[in-house]
Amino acid sequence: MPWFLHLALRQLFPPGKRFPAFATVSILGVGLGVASLLVVQTVMNGFGEEHRLRIRESFGDCQVTGAATLEQPEALAKRLAARPEVASAALYAEGPALARQGDFSGIAQVRGIDPADPNQPARKYVHGGTFDDLDDGRIILGVGLARALRVRVGDRLEIWSPAMAERAEKGKAPLPAEFEVSAVILTGFAEVDNAAALIPLRRFRELWNLGPRAHGLTLRLKDPARAVETAGLLRASNPGLRFRPWQDFKKDFLEAIRFEKTMLFFLMFIITLVASFSIGSTLFSAVIRRSREVGVLASLGAARLQVVALFGLQGLLIGALGTFLGFVLTWTILAFRDAILSGINACFGDGDMMANIYQFSKVPLHYDASDFVIAAAFTLLTTAIAGLVPALWAAGRKPSEAMRDA
Repeated sequence: MPWFLHLALRQLFPPGKRFPAFATVSILGVGLGVASLLVVQTVMNGFGEEHRLRIRESFGDCQVTGAATLEQPEALAKRLAARPEVASAALYAEGPALARQGDFSGIAQVRGIDPADPNQPARKYVHGGTFDDLDDGRIILGVGLARALRVRVGDRLEIWSPAMAERAEKGKAPLPAEFEVSAVILTGFAEVDNAAALIPLRRFRELWNLGPRAHGLTLRLKDPARAVETAGLLRASNPGLRFRPWQDFKKDFLEAIRFEKTMLFFLMFIITLVASFSIGSTLFSAVIRRSREVGVLASLGAARLQVVALFGLQGLLIGALGTFLGFVLTWTILAFRDAILSGINACFGDGDMMANIYQFSKVPLHYDASDFVIAAAFTLLTTAIAGLVPALWAAGRKPSEAMRDA
């Protein structure tokens, strides 16, 4: 072991002292800064991944539409499902309708789906009732729409489609379509929960006079992360159709999450900077106190670079140990995040804030190795610079000046 590294370790951790004040406080400060940074980044990653998943489940990995309704949607779905990039293709039709129950009414965004499809994402978000009960006489509502209409599972309501209004204008008197509420879904997206209504595609075609046509297809891709590239490939072989990847839905919302994560990174990094300034000022004091030692080392032939290493390594060691402590604190805090959130709710909240505001049953997490690498690199860089400044000052002094000022 080089003598300057050995001496740096002895100055940081003097023999006989179990918890030296300077090293303990500095490492703890850096560790708390790293932990706060990584906890925020990991939770924000979790929010982003959770919302991306909900977007994919609400709109599909890729939506296929045309300039008009699709004339032969079953054949198109079969052809697209045979592509190696596509896992499945499902038909859908959608449109606005007037929903009415007694004295209460609202505009519902009705979507016709295949109830027998086991991959229907709405199955995951059933808040009450049973999805498998959906048939030609039943309907599934978003929780917000159900509240607006004052209906629960088992209640009945009426649906008036635009096609019915057209028949009424021609002098006919169509009867509204009656449905029984078989389930209520809660996705966490206000625009979905406040307007969504799901009925079988066959019944939708009947009420909207679609015949065998459909409004579009929902594709599930084998690699959803490459939805943009896959949409481009499918578009090239089907020029008359529009392929919209899931990244195009809620694009501004996803950008807002990414921007918020970036801003929080810099805000949390300030804590590490404060700890680094404290390390630098303390090392300056240590250099001044050890002026005689610096003079003695220089007079004994210590090179300037070795003197720089003596004090610079102290800042780097504090940064390395603080980073490791920050990693441990991060994993510990996130492992007990639900208990911590419960305590915060009990002290400052009104009920379960995570469920009430975000509709998450627990705090979502997503570990990203790049966040840990960037946090470690920034921390080591700032602490190294904090130790390097006083180290350069000490190395620049002449032995005679250091001995005289001691």
